[in-house]
Amino acid sequence: MTLQELQRRFCESVRDDHPFHGLPINGDGLGVYRNNYREQLRSSLRTAFPYLTLWLGDSEFDRAAEAHIALHFPHSWTLDHYGHDFPETVEILFPQDPEIPELAWLDWAMAEALVADDEQPVDIESLDGVDWDAARIVFVSSLRISVARSNAAEIWASLEEKSTPSPATLSSEPHALLVWRRDLLPCLRSIPIWEFQIISALRHGFSFADACEILRLRFGAEGAINAAGGMLARWFSDELIVTIDANPRSTL
Repeated sequence: MTLQELQRRFCESVRDDHPFHGLPINGDGLGVYRNNYREQLRSSLRTAFPYLTLWLGDSEFDRAAEAHIALHFPHSWTLDHYGHDFPETVEILFPQDPEIPELAWLDWAMAEALVADDEQPVDIESLDGVDWDAARIVFVSSLRISVARSNAAEIWASLEEKSTPSPATLSSEPHALLVWRRDLLPCLRSIPIWEFQIISALRHGFSFADACEILRLRFGAEGAINAAGGMLARWFSDELIVTIDANPRSTL
């Protein structure tokens, strides 16, 4: 047996319940190692997804964790990164319950926002003379956004407050979840789907003028002005913007 084949069989043996996979191993040592390996990963997932654990209960959460562990090896030097794709696993396991992957996403996004780089929000007074036609908005690195179909944000907030959450329901219309850190506090806000589309476009390099054109096509000229103004005001108030990259207007 080659070293590569030995390593492959060993990895398979700790990932599933089949005994040994033909490994030249006797005794209970491998079983002990397998249990320790799985428990470390289960513990890591419970730590990373505390409110999903509360929502599902220990038994259902462990079932989802076991399915994830069977499919995904750790790939980082720290287990802090393990579970980044756990929301996709629970989405497959609970296809009729959109609040479950959305709660998983919220747990992970809030944790990521907490450890994101420290950044100073843009100084509004520095924006005099900005050419908004050419302006490109740079958001704080802690920003996370995701489309949502349920009241997961309401459930998550209730669990954080240690109060009884409402039953899971589907939203009457699509919306998105916005997560970021302000000072030392991770923040959560629901936003309309059109604002999600604007933020996504800006993060992919669209100019503010391009974003306003998207709004014009949706709301008309006057509606776009009102939407853009209110949106910018919220972003400045929430300290979501770290830089506005634009050429100053000519003073000639």
